[in-house]
Amino acid sequence: KKSVSDLSESDLKGKKVLVRCDLNVPLDDKCNITDDTRIRGSVRTIEYLTANGAIVVVCSHLGRPKDGPEDKFSLAPCAVRLGELLSDQYEDVDVTF
Repeated sequence: KKSVSDLSESDLKGKKVLVRCDLNVPLDDKCNITDDTRIRGSVRTIEYLTANGAIVVVCSHLGRPKDGPEDKFSLAPCAVRLGELLSDQYEDVDVTF
C-alpha cells in the first residue's frame, strides 16, 4: 500500500495530480464555514505535492442537491478558506455538473 509521501520529487515534478478532497463542511445560513477541520486536513497533502513540483487540481462536492445546482452547495467558501490556508497560491475555477 502506498501513500502520497511515498511519491518522490522525481515522481511528481511537472505532473498534474487530481486530489479528491472531502470538503463537505458545515455552513451556516449565510454560507459561512462553521468548522473547517476537513479543509485543514487537506492542506498537508496539497502542500507536499506542490512542494515536490506537482500541479495540483482539487475536486470535491458539498451537500446533496436534489434538483440541480443550488447556491447553498457552492464550494466557493471552501475555495476561499483553502486559499487562505495555502497562502493564496491557487486558481479558483467554478465548474458545476
